[in-house]
Amino acid sequence: MTHQTHAPQDHAEPGSGFVGLTETGGTRMTREGAGMVYSRYAWASSLAPGRRVLEIACGAGTGLSMLRSTAKSVVGGDLSIQLLRRATSTGKRQAWLSCFDAAELPFADHAFDLVLLFEALYYMRNPQAVIREAHRVLAPGGNFAIVSANPDRPAFIRSPLAHTYHTAAEFCRVLAACGFTAEVFGTFPTAAPTRGARRRQVVIDFLRRTAERWHLVPRTLAGRALLKRLVYRNLLELPSELRPGFQDEAPRTRLVPGVDASGFKVLYVLASRA
Repeated sequence: MTHQTHAPQDHAEPGSGFVGLTETGGTRMTREGAGMVYSRYAWASSLAPGRRVLEIACGAGTGLSMLRSTAKSVVGGDLSIQLLRRATSTGKRQAWLSCFDAAELPFADHAFDLVLLFEALYYMRNPQAVIREAHRVLAPGGNFAIVSANPDRPAFIRSPLAHTYHTAAEFCRVLAACGFTAEVFGTFPTAAPTRGARRRQVVIDFLRRTAERWHLVPRTLAGRALLKRLVYRNLLELPSELRPGFQDEAPRTRLVPGVDASGFKVLYVLASRA
């Protein structure tokens, strides 16, 4: 079966405010930041073999090629037509692209085996509606994989456009209420490995808290990159399409319910539909 790209038609664009907050080809970031982007798609690719995959909030489709290398089929969707245009222009020819609202997915019941939602649920006004829709379009035995910033981490700062961040415990509760069972994993430890790195982390955490307190958090990734360049100097450029081996995949630690999860910067959630 040949997979073709469905290009969205022009109309007044919703979701334009998120364009500057979405990692696209050319975005400059720290090595850890690049590792975060790569690791989530490496994890997704390991879940995808032989399955029908839907990525909600796929942005410019940075990870679609990696997904297509293992999945049976891939559909990527986003609220922003501008981001989907970037996806169609950078070679994501092996995935269908669709413009949609995550709370009203335009797909039949049980149409997918794996639904992905990476670093986006906190931007959505009605996360429970999004989770219920993911449950509806998943076949029995399907998985809903979520990646999200951990609000329990030290020096956590909110994105200016975010609505609700879920802790590890809250993810389990809200997913259970929508018919899922869930496992939560922590990645990217907050503890720096060396004394020098720990000193730098103290400075970075202070700057993060100060920026949030004085409402100085940049509203775009480009603005954040300018600040990071002062601390890290050399930043990496994210490619328009991720390839295996771009970065090392970060290890995941399963989080036991009720145990402090503040030692990790990022949460991975694997929810199963009964």
